[in-house]
Amino acid sequence: MVKKVLFAALVLAGLVANPSPALAGCTTTLADCYGRAARIDSFWYRWAAGIDCELDYVDCVRQKLIGS
Repeated sequence: MVKKVLFAALVLAGLVANPSPALAGCTTTLADCYGRAARIDSFWYRWAAGIDCELDYVDCVRQKLIGS
């Protein structure tokens, strides 16, 4: 069980450190979105904007990996 969790963590770290070209656009968009969210003054609106960024990222990755 521990080996599986460690392996999954290493694979995830590898994807984050060196994303495939298809996912690089999603990651860049996520970073830009986080930058826009960070400029929001209200904590709750900033938090909600960050969640929206993450949901958009998940949708982008899904579209890149699976298709529409």
